[in-house]
This record gives sequence, structure tokens and C-alpha cells, in this order.
Amino acid sequence: MSINKKQETKTNQRFSRRAFIKSSVGLATATVASGGLLRSANAQSQFGEYIPYDSTRDYHYSSRYGTREIIEHHHPGTEPTGEKFTFVRLKYPGGDWWTNLVNVHLWQSDLKFTQVLAANTEIDVDLRNHPQYVDIDDSWLFSYPFLYMTGHGRSRMRLTDAHIRKLREYFERGGFLHVEDCDIRYNLFWPQIERMMQRIYPDKEFEQLDMSHPIYRTPYPHDDYLGGDKLIPRYEYDLAMMDDDGKVMVYFCPNDLNCAWEGRKCSPRGEEQRIWAFEQGMNVVAYALTR
Repeated sequence: MSINKKQETKTNQRFSRRAFIKSSVGLATATVASGGLLRSANAQSQFGEYIPYDSTRDYHYSSRYGTREIIEHHHPGTEPTGEKFTFVRLKYPGGDWWTNLVNVHLWQSDLKFTQVLAANTEIDVDLRNHPQYVDIDDSWLFSYPFLYMTGHGRSRMRLTDAHIRKLREYFERGGFLHVEDCDIRYNLFWPQIERMMQRIYPDKEFEQLDMSHPIYRTPYPHDDYLGGDKLIPRYEYDLAMMDDDGKVMVYFCPNDLNCAWEGRKCSPRGEEQRIWAFEQGMNVVAYALTR
């Protein structure tokens, strides 16, 4: 299965999402299922709100069975924007922003997804040995065209007015936020995300996405909604908040693609559902970088 390559002209705007990928963007596709990708494993216990931080090496970590699971603090470095795409997670105050990266079920979700993204598209992906995060307080937050955010919401996010102003500026500069509720059945994280966006844009609302939307069409055309590791009744759809041009700037998934990326058992459609979750994640990144 393949599609025609799209030619995109790199803009002069430093913070345009299109400036983070090379001028020729090819989204050639291949099968996601590969040897060893779709195994399962026993669940591990959850951390609380805080996880250890190694200030000498600038990373968060957890230890399990004598190994250390690392989440690296990403810095843009000296390379000009436009060279590589980094899948980076947003660290926010309060809550388990590191979900599926510590005490992992099978593998670190973001790392596995990044590997799949690089192997199955022609997006120039910055491959690292560990998942990457950026702190909401980092001065270089605006360097990223795409941010990923998740959690359970058991602890409340503590976003200040300064954080809200910063996120609004991020969106106004063209940034894209992919948000997932790790389990919307708790009804804890989604209300906080809704409130966050109401503070940023009081006059905007989330709306349900139809399967005909471009975010479900390229590079993997999806006609049915399968969700992530779960498909919650009454939440069998995604939500989005649009910018002033009618394009998605916040994509919200209530069915947790990230847990499927981590290797958890998927229900009700098993491995077909996991493949869909990887494919839809790639669709979201492709949409964010080329819209």
C-alpha cells in the first residue's frame, strides 16, 4: 500500500509545523505488524505523582528488576529546525505525565511508537535510545511542532496562569497537541483537559471527529474506529479543538493509543486493534506535520 509523495514548501516561519520536516514529505506506508511487536506481558504497579530525577544526567527514571527505565529531558540543541522530527512528551505539574514510560508493561510506549513511525513512514524521525520529554516550564517549548500529553488524572494538574498563557502562545505559533486519557472511565483526566482548554480559549469547544476527517485518512485510511488498548462504550470517537482556520490543533483520544503502544492486551479486537492504534498514531503525526 502506498500513496503519492506530497511536495511541501518549507516556510520561513521558525515555529511552523511544516518547518520541522524536510521540504519533501513522503508518507509511504508499510505493515505495522512485525516480529516481536505484538506480544503481551504481565502488568506492573503504578508510581505515585513523583518519580526520581537524576540531576547530574538530567533525566527521570524508574528501576525494575535491576534495570533503569529512563525518560530523557530533550533539548533542541544547535541543529536548525527542519532537520528531524522528535516525538516529545509534555511534562506538566501534577499527575502522572510519565504514564507507560515507567514500570512499563512490555516496553516504553513512546520509544516503541517512535521506532514504528521511523520504520513505516518517510518522516525524518530523531531516533533516541530513550523516550523524550519537555517540561512545560522549559524556555525552548516552542521549538516543538508536536507535543504528546497523557495521564490518569488521579492527581490534579497545577497549571498556573503563566502556563496557560504559554500554551496559548504555543498554539498561536502553530503547535499541535495530542492528548490521551489513560482511562476515561475514571472521569478524572478528561475534565482537567477540558478545563485547561477553556482557560486557554474560552470561546472554543471540543467537537467530535468524523471518520471522514483527514486525520483518519493519511497515510492509513481508517473507516472504522477501533481505539487503543480499550474501546470504551459511549466514547467510541475522538474529540478535537480547531484553530481559527478550522484545522485540528488539539487531538483528544479517550481510548488510549499509548497503552496499546506499550504492549498491553487490547480489547475487544485484539491485535487488529493494536495495529490500528499504531497506524492512527502515525496518522496524527502526519496530519500535525503537514496540515
